[in-house]
Amino acid sequence: MASKLSTRCKEAANLKSRLKIPSITGNLGITQKLDSIITRAEQMLPIKAHALHQAQQAERAYSVLHNLIDKSSTPNLVISVLLIGICVFIDAGVNSSFLYNAHMVSGPFAALLVSSLISLTNVVLAVCGGYYIGRFLNYGSRSMDTDTQEIKAIRDRAKWQFKVFIAVMVFFILTVGLVRSTESLDKIGHSLAHYHELIVTPEAVFLVLLNICIAVFSFNKGKTGFSHPYGDYSTYQQSVTAAHDDLYQSYEDYVEEIEDACDSVEDDAQDQITAQSKAIKEYNKKVAECHQASRELEEATRAAENEFSAEAIRVINTHSVLEGREIAIPDGLLNHFPFNDATEIELPEFYHPSHRSENDPALAKAKAAALKRLSDVLKRHA
Repeated sequence: MASKLSTRCKEAANLKSRLKIPSITGNLGITQKLDSIITRAEQMLPIKAHALHQAQQAERAYSVLHNLIDKSSTPNLVISVLLIGICVFIDAGVNSSFLYNAHMVSGPFAALLVSSLISLTNVVLAVCGGYYIGRFLNYGSRSMDTDTQEIKAIRDRAKWQFKVFIAVMVFFILTVGLVRSTESLDKIGHSLAHYHELIVTPEAVFLVLLNICIAVFSFNKGKTGFSHPYGDYSTYQQSVTAAHDDLYQSYEDYVEEIEDACDSVEDDAQDQITAQSKAIKEYNKKVAECHQASRELEEATRAAENEFSAEAIRVINTHSVLEGREIAIPDGLLNHFPFNDATEIELPEFYHPSHRSENDPALAKAKAAALKRLSDVLKRHA
């Protein structure tokens, strides 16, 4: 029976030698690939970190030059667009009701269409005025060099542009009021008589005031709702944000490359396991037979030991009676017989591969080391 167990263990060992158990221990491929990724990171991340430092220095220099105190972040563009859309909706709704009630259009849809064009023009002009003109009206007013030619030229240009903007908006809003006061879309004249008619028409006055309020709100929202309200400071903010995002996005890309490389090794190992699943099953079956044979041998050995011990005790007791004296059972009686020879046979172990080889300590160690090196590169330069 011992020879049978030994034969099955040798067969199991022979089957195991045919298995290709995946492991990256000593595999230079993944190590070289991870080293290549780190090398590229060591070349690119310092460049991007330098670009971020330059953008930050330019932003600080601009802030010091213009003595900026409020460095609030960029406002929420979605909320700004939503508020502007509400303004257009309110203005269009009020305008359409007045136009339709005055029978200047053929129906509600036509009234809404004309009114939407009027309100959209009003809001868009005001928003553009706030964004392109309003942010520069006080340009350099707190600067240490407020009267330098470059700063003064920008501020003076904004002032005359603002005057032109006011003139255009006044003309446009008064025209909207005249449309209501004259109850006509094609017979509008900017004369004293028409202006007098506008003043004495409550609906026209209300429309003028409403459009003024909408224009003022839209102008302020255009100034503050899309960027920093001071000049072109938002350009420096955006450059810092872009450089920061570029640096950390590159870092995340390298992290993803490392993870993808390790995942590729794991996938290859899993493919190997899948390809030899039949051989693994056969090997485990043979291992089970070895363990079963070992248990049977152990049970047979214990039974033989018990039978031998009982027979030896019977013989000793018989001699004790014949000789008239008690004969002790010698110590280590069983050691003189080969009952324990089977204990020298080493039983094979079952092989149960994990779903993925990600538990491979060598791969986990290589991955952790690569991520640590990449993090150290970022910390040195960021």
